[in-house]
Amino acid sequence: MSDQPVPIGFSTPFDAALAGEGPPSLFTVNARGELRLDPDRTRDGWNRCEPEIPDHEICHVLLRDRATGWVQYVLVTGRALVVDHPRADVRFFDDQASALVALAALGPLPLDRA
Repeated sequence: MSDQPVPIGFSTPFDAALAGEGPPSLFTVNARGELRLDPDRTRDGWNRCEPEIPDHEICHVLLRDRATGWVQYVLVTGRALVVDHPRADVRFFDDQASALVALAALGPLPLDRA
């Protein structure tokens, strides 16, 4: 049995294309365990970056909601969209596997109240 997490793929070819070549965006994990564009969070990030246009850069991120402690994996294709997030603590990882290992270490309900 491997300690490596199962990679998270994209919900659709559209989402994969956006991540690879589209404007900087945030992709969250949907109910089926697949990455999907999160338009509301993407727009929120862009609004915080204005008037600058964020660079396209793939980042594997754990976001910790400060109000609840809930942690989630997010694929971000523009670091500037989350680097100074007003409601979440942001932790960057070199790759998806490292982020998912850290998330799994929090247990089945990923809460970090620290």
